[in-house]
Amino acid sequence: MCPETWEELPMFNNKERRIRIMESHSRRKRVFIALMVTLAILLSTTALIAAASDTITVTVHADGQTTQLTTRAKNTENILSQLPITFYPGDFIDDSGFDPDADSTIKVYRAKTITIMDGKHENVAVIGGTVERAITQGDFQLRSEDKLSHPLDAELEDGMVITITRAFNVVVKADGKEKELLLTEGTVKGALKQAGVKYKENDEISPKLDKKLTKDTEITVGRVSYKTRTEEVEIPFTKTTRNTNDLYLGETKVSAKGKEGLSEVTYKDKYLDGKLVSSEKVSTKVLKEPVQQVTLKGALSSAYKPIVLKTGLKPVSVVTPPKSFELDQNGVPKNYKSVVTGLAKSYSLGKRTASGRPTKPGHIAVDPKQFPYGTALYIVSEDGKYVYGYAIAADTGGFVKKNSCMVDLFMPSYADCIRWGARNVRIYVL
Repeated sequence: MCPETWEELPMFNNKERRIRIMESHSRRKRVFIALMVTLAILLSTTALIAAASDTITVTVHADGQTTQLTTRAKNTENILSQLPITFYPGDFIDDSGFDPDADSTIKVYRAKTITIMDGKHENVAVIGGTVERAITQGDFQLRSEDKLSHPLDAELEDGMVITITRAFNVVVKADGKEKELLLTEGTVKGALKQAGVKYKENDEISPKLDKKLTKDTEITVGRVSYKTRTEEVEIPFTKTTRNTNDLYLGETKVSAKGKEGLSEVTYKDKYLDGKLVSSEKVSTKVLKEPVQQVTLKGALSSAYKPIVLKTGLKPVSVVTPPKSFELDQNGVPKNYKSVVTGLAKSYSLGKRTASGRPTKPGHIAVDPKQFPYGTALYIVSEDGKYVYGYAIAADTGGFVKKNSCMVDLFMPSYADCIRWGARNVRIYVL
């Protein structure tokens, strides 16, 4: 280290002293110069480093070309002003990738004429950028279930038509539960899968699985199950009629009474969501055969000769026959059970009959063992001179004990009784 003052130097003679002083000054000068040169180099290097660190490289994408620019500019406007680029209304500068302190990127999107279809609404715009920017600038509110015809990051092009397909409600009903879906398309089958609803082959699904979905489609899944049951069922007996000569025409008789049979029937019952909706007969087993009822119908002609009645005869009876009662061309009932003949007398006294009916022509006295009270009869004289007519067995006369006649006919007056007297009659039992 060099001495700072002369006083520090050792004592020499004057000549030596001068030489030593001169040598000391020379060394100091060389050290100073070296220090200054080093400092200059350091300052220069620092300046160069500082100048280099103040610039950035910006990559600009515009009009299909890529340009790299080294600049100290700190904003997009100043950077783009250094390039021969002309901007027009609607152009969009995307500087989301620009960093003023680092190498970065700027992208220029030219304005394009596009159309956005939102349902039936058509929206035309002149705008630059991506599909996402067009949707955002147009304030089209999209749900996550809505769909676009183009990706959000797709660059806009002249004449581009962007279609927004809005999701619509689809309701799925199954197992007593209801689930709402938001869909833009698909079929009933796909909706059931998305709703997590499983189904079997027999289940009833409406609409059909391949039906395309539309707004407010309602899908129902009916759970179908089948059960088999067996029950006993009566078999009704049939009826048949056979002609017989053992009975006269108009007479009938049941010779064999019908009896119901019994069968075992197996049904297949259909249940929809636990409720019985239909039954199908699948088999029948006869346990007991039914017995047919046989009715005999008289085929034997009457043993009695036809009676020829005088014309213009008026019935004595005032009892009105039922509407179903009919006479044939000979004045004889068309339908009757049997025919009997015998002597008929007459009377005109009394107000009440033994059955409680009032006395009047048509309410006659009979043997109740032969003709029970209420039996309907039709009576004519065998000589054809009188028609007593439609009568009801209503009274009992003293003749029953005496067995003097078969019936006693009530007449309107004593004179009528005299005229009648006692006559043989034909009685048709109705």
